[in-house]
Amino acid sequence: MMPTEIQFPPYQGHSVKVSVINAAKSYMRAALLVAPAPSDHDHLELAGYSFLIESQHRDQKVIFDLAFMKDVKNRAPPALRPFLSNKELINIEESTQVDTVLADHGIDLSNIDSIVWSHAHIDHTGDPSIFPPTTELVVGPGFKKAYMPGFPTNRQSIVLDSAFQGRHVREIDFRGSISIGGFRAMDFFSDGSLWLLETPGHTEHHLSALCRTTEDSFVLMGGDQDESCAFYGLAPAMQEDLGKAQETIEKLKVFDGRDDVLIVIAHDATLLDVMEFFPKDMNNWKGKRWADRGRWRFLEDFMKAEGRMS
Repeated sequence: MMPTEIQFPPYQGHSVKVSVINAAKSYMRAALLVAPAPSDHDHLELAGYSFLIESQHRDQKVIFDLAFMKDVKNRAPPALRPFLSNKELINIEESTQVDTVLADHGIDLSNIDSIVWSHAHIDHTGDPSIFPPTTELVVGPGFKKAYMPGFPTNRQSIVLDSAFQGRHVREIDFRGSISIGGFRAMDFFSDGSLWLLETPGHTEHHLSALCRTTEDSFVLMGGDQDESCAFYGLAPAMQEDLGKAQETIEKLKVFDGRDDVLIVIAHDATLLDVMEFFPKDMNNWKGKRWADRGRWRFLEDFMKAEGRMS
């Protein structure tokens, strides 16, 4: 049964500082993302968000997703290179390295305690090998069995061995966890400020993150679970489990209907002129009305397209 309302865990006196980095601009064939594909949109513009999450209480910093690695077309595992080289399917127009952005603003990579991968796709995994071995890699349930070892040990793998070498890879175990909005949730800092949510479908191990930005406001960041697909339908080819992906989107719609939650999906380019980016933070998103200004903006392009066709 889908939830009709959400009960958030009680406030424990702690929140996190959240900043968003726009690390990529790409275009992907619309038919790979939504079904049926809009007749006036062969390709859709995609952003590539990465998030810096800072806990003053725990004195820890977490990166959620890393977008593309540098020189991705040449460095990606061979299994992915035909796709990345086909501009009819995807065209990577801009790519910025998250580690460079952090360093340019005085954040040493040794101060990043954890990297959380929403899932193992190349436009989210970046290059963890750039980070020191003290930075752990956090992944969703079933990841290790499905993706480790990486390439070149496993010639068919879509992730690189170098992401794991010399570092702790922590697979989240949601057994015994609480539920938030119908999703199993793990309290990352054990203080109610950051929750990792199990959001399967696009991949079985897919994670999202729910950050408490103030006592009564939250940012929900996702990888490739886009609520716009609730209107246009999911393209089955991009989903490991179409049924679970649809269930996840239905649950996300309940979050999106609240005025105390801002949902930011990794590729939502409609938010580019709504949000402020790192080194600025997102914590006052509610006062700046980002949710009101950004909600359902993806509809504008399709409405314009239909207007041109009528």
